[in-house]
Amino acid sequence: GYAADTHWYSNVGGSIVKIGDTNIHMPLQVNEKRRLAVVPGAALGTRKKLRMNEPLIGPNAERYCAKTLDSGWIGVEGPYVKQFEKQLACICGCSAACAVQSGTAALYGAMKALGVSDPCHHVLVPAFTCAACADAIVHAGGLPIPIDCDMDSYGISLDAVRRGLEDKDAVGVVLAPCYGVPARDGNEIISLCKERGLWVCEDACETYGAHMGLKDGGKVPVGTLATLTVVSVRSEKMIGVGEGGAILGNDSMLVARAKWWCSRAPSRGAGLWRVYEHDAVGQNFRLPEMLAAIGCASAEMLPTMIERKRRIHQWYAEAFANHPVLKDIRLQKEAPGDESVWWINAALLPEGMSGEEVGMRLMKDFPDIEIRPGFFPLNMMKIFKSKWSHPCPNSEVLYRRLVCLPSSHQLLHEDVDRICSALVAAIQTVGSTPVSSA
Repeated sequence: GYAADTHWYSNVGGSIVKIGDTNIHMPLQVNEKRRLAVVPGAALGTRKKLRMNEPLIGPNAERYCAKTLDSGWIGVEGPYVKQFEKQLACICGCSAACAVQSGTAALYGAMKALGVSDPCHHVLVPAFTCAACADAIVHAGGLPIPIDCDMDSYGISLDAVRRGLEDKDAVGVVLAPCYGVPARDGNEIISLCKERGLWVCEDACETYGAHMGLKDGGKVPVGTLATLTVVSVRSEKMIGVGEGGAILGNDSMLVARAKWWCSRAPSRGAGLWRVYEHDAVGQNFRLPEMLAAIGCASAEMLPTMIERKRRIHQWYAEAFANHPVLKDIRLQKEAPGDESVWWINAALLPEGMSGEEVGMRLMKDFPDIEIRPGFFPLNMMKIFKSKWSHPCPNSEVLYRRLVCLPSSHQLLHEDVDRICSALVAAIQTVGSTPVSSA
């Protein structure tokens, strides 16, 4: 069996833990074995859990964390924070970085630095992405306008951006490459926005480490060309620390402004004695030293992570091509010249087949296999509807027909074979189930 997976993608909410003790001044007595046994979704029998994603921490993590504890400095702005920022900037081809507590916090800081502050500031965002993109715009004070994606890379399409920019109140675009694949139209979208004097924020939370091909045949890291870029280092991302993120860019002043907003917007030039004076209402989002220490060790392992991810994707592609039941299932397509990291392998089922029905059946019959749905389209959420909303049929198709498959770097070839066999069984079971009459 498996422990209850209440944290499933960390969005179910988990459970509230109540702690009591007769002496509040004494440390709680903890049974370590018992505590470890309740890791969400942990295997309690002999068959391992085939996870969607898992962090690759690296051998130096314990040493870095021990040095942090020995130093007595576990707050912000420590040496490991600075080192981690340098590593992330290098990965994304940027010259400046500010580490914060989550990818959502990074999006908030980027939006504030880019001047989003009023509902008349309309920002085009992908309909097919995590709602954090739109949440950050709302928290900053602006209005998110979801637009549609292409059906190859699942990134926003150039045509959708052009239609969205007919809105004269649009101030910028959030480009969010999906599942580790660079956005097919990313270069054209960035060029279009530059021509029109609009900013581009690249939400590279799922795709950093990948490279985009250029027209001249060269390549640049995802994140290099945007006005600002944000990444997440949540535990399931390409670099995992538990929870964290960063704002990056090649305009150091703009990154510094984002950092200011994420440091509670302190008054500048007022002197040390007025440190508690603030010029605006910001947030306290800076990353603490211990998480940065883990991040440094994890960042060192990124090349290994990418190599494993690409190998796992190849196993899926070969299995789909060689099985009669799976041959009509589509994986994402990368544009010529792009180099994807394949953070997640997303299977687009044939038309008429429900991702929800197949995914739920697979999880029920094969509890050792984690399955995840595609993103619920932002344009279908009441909280993001407005009179400026656009139809997003491609995003809605992806939600209806997509099944995201385990992609952890720990998967072996036989694990991928088992997942594909389970997918075949689920498809056949769902296909043979009679439809009840109304």
